[in-house]
Amino acid sequence: MRDGPEVGRVPMPCRRLRSAGAGLLVSSLVAVSLAATSAHAARARVHEDAGFQLFESPQANPLALSHDGARLYVALTTANAVEVYDTATRARLAVVPVGIDPVAVAVRPDGNEVWVANHVSDSVSVIDANPASPTLHTVIETVDAVDANGVTAFDEPVGIAFASSAKAYVALSSRNRIAIVDAAAYAVAGQLPIPAQDPRALAVRGGRLYVAAFESGNQSELSVCAFANGTPQCTFGFQQVLNVGTQPNLPGIPKNVVVDPDVPDRDLFVFDTATDAPVGAPVSGVGTLLYGVAVDGAGRVFVANTDARNHHLDGNGLAAQPPEGLGLGLADLANRPFRNRVTRIDCGGAGCGAPLRVDLEPPPGSSVPTPLATPYGIQASADGSVLVVTAAGSDRLASLDAASLAVLDTLDVGANPRGVAFASSGAGGTAYVLNTLGNSVSVVAVGAGGSLSPLATIPIAIGRDRTPDGVRRGRIAFNSARASSSGTFACASCHPDAHVDQLLWVIGARCTEAGCDQEEQRSTMPIRGLRGTLPLHWDGTLGDPFGGRNGEVGVDGAAPPTCSLANGEQACFRDIVDASLAGVMCVQPGCGAGPSGLPGLLGDAEREDMALYLQQVSYPPARSRPASDVVTPLARSGFSDFFMDQGGNGDATANTCADTTGGCHALPLGASTNSVAVGGFEAPTMRGMTDRFLQFSGGFTNPQEVLDVVAGASGFGVIPWDPDEGLDELVVFSSPFVAFQPLYDVLPTGLFQMFEEASTGHSGALGRQLTLSARTTGAGALAATTARLAQLEDADARGVVNLRGEGVRDAGAGLAPVHLGYRADVDAYTGAGVQLTRAQLLAEAAAGTTRVTLTARLRANDGAPDFLAPLVATAATGDGATGDPPLPVLPAGNPMTLSGVAVRGDAAVLVDGAPVAATITCQGGSFAPVYCSSNVVRVTLAAIPANGTHLLQLQNPKSALSNELPFCVGPVAGCL
Repeated sequence: MRDGPEVGRVPMPCRRLRSAGAGLLVSSLVAVSLAATSAHAARARVHEDAGFQLFESPQANPLALSHDGARLYVALTTANAVEVYDTATRARLAVVPVGIDPVAVAVRPDGNEVWVANHVSDSVSVIDANPASPTLHTVIETVDAVDANGVTAFDEPVGIAFASSAKAYVALSSRNRIAIVDAAAYAVAGQLPIPAQDPRALAVRGGRLYVAAFESGNQSELSVCAFANGTPQCTFGFQQVLNVGTQPNLPGIPKNVVVDPDVPDRDLFVFDTATDAPVGAPVSGVGTLLYGVAVDGAGRVFVANTDARNHHLDGNGLAAQPPEGLGLGLADLANRPFRNRVTRIDCGGAGCGAPLRVDLEPPPGSSVPTPLATPYGIQASADGSVLVVTAAGSDRLASLDAASLAVLDTLDVGANPRGVAFASSGAGGTAYVLNTLGNSVSVVAVGAGGSLSPLATIPIAIGRDRTPDGVRRGRIAFNSARASSSGTFACASCHPDAHVDQLLWVIGARCTEAGCDQEEQRSTMPIRGLRGTLPLHWDGTLGDPFGGRNGEVGVDGAAPPTCSLANGEQACFRDIVDASLAGVMCVQPGCGAGPSGLPGLLGDAEREDMALYLQQVSYPPARSRPASDVVTPLARSGFSDFFMDQGGNGDATANTCADTTGGCHALPLGASTNSVAVGGFEAPTMRGMTDRFLQFSGGFTNPQEVLDVVAGASGFGVIPWDPDEGLDELVVFSSPFVAFQPLYDVLPTGLFQMFEEASTGHSGALGRQLTLSARTTGAGALAATTARLAQLEDADARGVVNLRGEGVRDAGAGLAPVHLGYRADVDAYTGAGVQLTRAQLLAEAAAGTTRVTLTARLRANDGAPDFLAPLVATAATGDGATGDPPLPVLPAGNPMTLSGVAVRGDAAVLVDGAPVAATITCQGGSFAPVYCSSNVVRVTLAAIPANGTHLLQLQNPKSALSNELPFCVGPVAGCL
């Protein structure tokens, strides 16, 4: 160890940002030399490789057949590519790079294009599928919608369906909208609002568009009403909800999870593709989580779904009162929390009929010899008599009789099949099953009577997929129903796509405080972004290396640690894996020992892999973050409101939303343990709040009755609930501000905009795409294209993305593949033997000699263990000039002494999204072996920014960004 602190010098990188409005005429561009100079070519080198992050983006129809059945197109979500296969020879014809996390594939009706939804890139890649085209199997266009700041209006696309070769629909899942796309102009022409959560799977048939809302729900909620009336539906009143802030368990109050008929239940939406007008009312009662949709020629709609048994009408959710005691929640479920179903709705007339729901397994309480967990992909035979359905959790394909929905046959396939394409000319045909986590396609013969016979397995090349082997295995275990005693559900059944099911469950949460006499209800929590947030789950009883108070024992109780940090966080994640396998995943009571010797199933190696996987899932980029990473004034005010004392009437326990002493949503990740302010509970991260309407542990803020009561409140910032629009995240978030606004003197809109824009470790430019072609560089489009290109180049120059391009280029010998990377040091695009300035690249695109799609990909070290995203917080706790947390106030506070986890000595310092000259020292330790050993760093800015609130981030070389730490420059009053 060196004497004194080790120093990492952070230079101001070379940065050149042109005016986004600098227009160039096509005529002048064409005059630019189309070839790189020999001097430039000599300096050229291939740009850095793209890094890897697991985002767990949801798939919907991730493979498709050409209309003649000769070609199979397969989306490889974690490899950012589409593979093309010859169905006769099963040979791989092409690997087409697309955007980040492709999740859905659709073939245009004329067969000349294949459209691919890129979930993280917020785009659709258009692949040339015309065999006679010189650009066959190349991305020739990109569909998206971004504003001048690079903020998307095309967020998280999933399903794609064509009304015609001139019109397409794309599901914008997190925005609850369907984009209407002009397929000739490759532009968004309009949007259809979907008043339900998370539309994903789409289908078009017979002039109608069918939209399935994934998180459609089942009308379940907490049993709170305006006033208690003694019925299971209304066990306590709104006035008691106001005590939740300090007593989240509400000891002594019976709490049920009940079905409320007044809660909107909109599952399936139907639109006329000629007019885009709704056809009848939305269909309700289809299921809880709707994975796939198929339509036959008679207008019968088939939906693959799971239906949750979390409520009092289906065996769970009632408060367990003495003498029964605790634990009945899990026992009552009999290890069957979900019904695995296919639902049929007849929509062949003027509207849709009532749904027919059929379970694919024997009823709960019965043995299940052939589980069909998590019905996902679904297709109908040409004559509509046979269905093929993938059971993702059971690694099976099933065939069903379309009339009765009875299971005809089953066949084991690869790991976690999520998509099926069906080449059928009658009742039977050939099914192609994408085993998403098994990296293969199963080719299956489907007989006229529904028999299933294996024909072949096509292995998928995973060279582009950098998922570590242990994470890959852990992901399989997490998504496998083998982890449950009944074999009918997986861990992912409640945490689909590492997210949430938006449901309350009574499945094991305990309260030992005085007055507690029931097993407690809890909402599910995201798997995303768990690293650095220990302990885990609401109660803080799982993966707890600290001990002390928690949600089970309360503020005055004390529990021992359940794990150790001696070897990092792995043991603590293993603790939650073991607890889950012995608890909710295992039949109760009397869960026996499994292969590991511990209660529950799965062996020791699988448990270790699952624990590793749980630490690796990232949140996607914040959906409203500008490409410049400079947050909007409203979001900046949200940072001030969240982190600084605004003068509310709160006591010393908590004076900000991020209060460290009170254990609120503290830095670095908005999470605190053993919170004295909220009854010993965990204060969970606020990341992902924009896509969760069930936002509190006990589900107290989203019941219909609560929203009705607070809708009339004025002066608190509450946004009235409109049942016609369904459960909206901002509306639900605003509902508790009848209590929060007086406490903190803040309003919800600025805070929510902060959630919309706050960094999740990724730039707002990450994933953005731009295709350079004669169309996009024409006179009418050139200015906008140039401005967007400047944004992407600036993001690369700032070091927050890795701008790469793939396409074709004619250097004089005909079109050939070209791979380019932007290099800020020479301000040019380089590849093997080529270097092009921006002007040269645009000129070649305008002339038609180059067609390239640029993508802002991950930096090369993203996801590497020695280049983790740092976690930054204030080193001190308690009140400071800004309140609690004591944020740095400059210039007096420069240098800033901070808590810094996973900080390297060569980390960069960014202020408001831009790198700045600064030094980093490791206080009381050294940068050895990799990171600052003391977890305390001192950051010294070479220049002080202008007065006001600013956001500091650290970034290890070529990797992800830290969280944002606000600091104030000048008088504190100017930062509030």
